[in-house]
Amino acid sequence: MTESAQPLIDSSSFAPGPVIWEDDIWVLARHDAGGALGLSLLHREPEGLGQLDDDHASQLGRIGNRIIRIIEHLPEAGTVALGRIAGERVCLTFEVTGVPEERLHDVATKLANWGGEARV
Repeated sequence: MTESAQPLIDSSSFAPGPVIWEDDIWVLARHDAGGALGLSLLHREPEGLGQLDDDHASQLGRIGNRIIRIIEHLPEAGTVALGRIAGERVCLTFEVTGVPEERLHDVATKLANWGGEARV
């Protein structure tokens, strides 16, 4: 990911729940998904999907695909449901049943192997 010369936008101002992973552009946070494990990947800057530059759009696809692969390779996981929430900033959602919350550390750590920092 790229380095930012400006201070990072505090993710607590827009994340739907506790942050489990982040870098200077993206934040992965928990969201309430009933009985399923719910994660939201959000862009730090308030930009819509069609406003992302090519680099950030490419990152969104790569990070989203990595999250799905990481989750679907957990022993308890089934297929990840992918969604999008339209709003002030880009938000992809990932929901899967059968994965306990204790596995969030595994997801964050494996994603951090590609960059960013695990927060759980």
